[in-house]
Amino acid sequence: MNTTKSFTKLFKFSKVAVSIHPTLESKMKTRFPFCFVPLLIAVLLHSSIDTKRSHAHPDENASSEWPQWRGPNRDGIAYATGRLQSWPESGPKVLWRVPAGAGYSGISIANEKLYTMWDEGETQFLICSEAASGKELWRHKVGASFYNSYGCGPRSSPTVSEPLVYAISTAGNLHAVDTKTGKLRWRHDLAGEYGGSIPSIDYSSSPLIDGDRLFVEVGGKENSAFMAFDKTTGKVLWASQTDQPAYSSPLAVTLNGTRQIIFFSASGLFAVSPHDGKLFWKYAWQSNCPATGIPLNTATPIFIAPDKVFISSGYGTGEGAAVIKIKGSVERFEVETVWTEKVLRTQVNSAVLYENYLYGFDVGTFKCVDAMTGEEKWRVRGFQRGSLIAAGGHLLVLGERGKLALVPVNPSEFKEAASVEILQGKCWTMPTLAGGRLYLRNEKEMLCLELQS
Repeated sequence: MNTTKSFTKLFKFSKVAVSIHPTLESKMKTRFPFCFVPLLIAVLLHSSIDTKRSHAHPDENASSEWPQWRGPNRDGIAYATGRLQSWPESGPKVLWRVPAGAGYSGISIANEKLYTMWDEGETQFLICSEAASGKELWRHKVGASFYNSYGCGPRSSPTVSEPLVYAISTAGNLHAVDTKTGKLRWRHDLAGEYGGSIPSIDYSSSPLIDGDRLFVEVGGKENSAFMAFDKTTGKVLWASQTDQPAYSSPLAVTLNGTRQIIFFSASGLFAVSPHDGKLFWKYAWQSNCPATGIPLNTATPIFIAPDKVFISSGYGTGEGAAVIKIKGSVERFEVETVWTEKVLRTQVNSAVLYENYLYGFDVGTFKCVDAMTGEEKWRVRGFQRGSLIAAGGHLLVLGERGKLALVPVNPSEFKEAASVEILQGKCWTMPTLAGGRLYLRNEKEMLCLELQS
């Protein structure tokens, strides 16, 4: 073995790793001899990055975490613990079922604790429970209840970065709360302090952590559309751009060697520097209600490595989907449209990318679409405006009315391996899978299913 060449490759890999993990370099220098840095980085890369595929395939025995909106990588793909092939006709084993309040907030899991949000009475709460039992540990008031004809309660999902959990209320109150005690560490009123324009169906965007920074779509006064805060102290680090807020959540990616934060706000995509908010590139994409003109960009963008992004809207004017390609580097980025079609008009939930195919809801029709061309591969009805995640070569699809289906990932055909009616009422909250347990909720209850093979 040529040791010199091997270490040369490891040092090259380290540059990529540091761009993905901004705080890694400083930690390595203080805790490890320099000569061991490339070796450790290579191990990290081997376990978490597959540069030959369109997304990272998680290690199926590695994690029991789902610490934020859409999972560990914000892509709707779970770290599965075992390959589930089917389940009994009665469905998976129910480990626990507890009452819940109104809302569509997602369920986040970290360190065997569960976090979500709901309305109860006149109050909106951030809830912390035991993940294994559903027993409530503490609750923290984040604001007043939210009432709307389209559905009541919070829409945003908590984001966990120990020792804090971060939550945004429907009125735009950003809270950083101690995960052990439920005590407030710091807070900001996004509307009151920064002139945030509260959307008509209130704040829905989930906060994003990348490194030591917290990123939020504020939709504030001039040059305050997007903001970065120190995640520990809440100090404002920068504010950038001018745009109305929509309902999508930001995404952190390394694109063409440059770390960037992508926001999908009222007028389209904005990619900014995580360090100072500098605009790298933008792409116009508006989807407005014809009657009111209200911006309705809702779905989270999907990164298609190494240089593409998928976006979709399913309401009003401009509805449809697109894949764009970003060329160039930090000195000058250019954006071109790869394809745009009315083939996957996502509404309340985002699609999932799996091996260059998109799986998601075109309004009320579940579809598979070729991410490279926009070609529809198959379609099926029966789930209405549902949600889904991917894990272990399968899709877990939750229909709007509570049907849960296990579907092998296959762009050639749709075929259920198993299904069960698990909930009733409106189910718009996407599933959460962590540690072999599947967590679901509607507007009245929350439950946990055992999904080990």
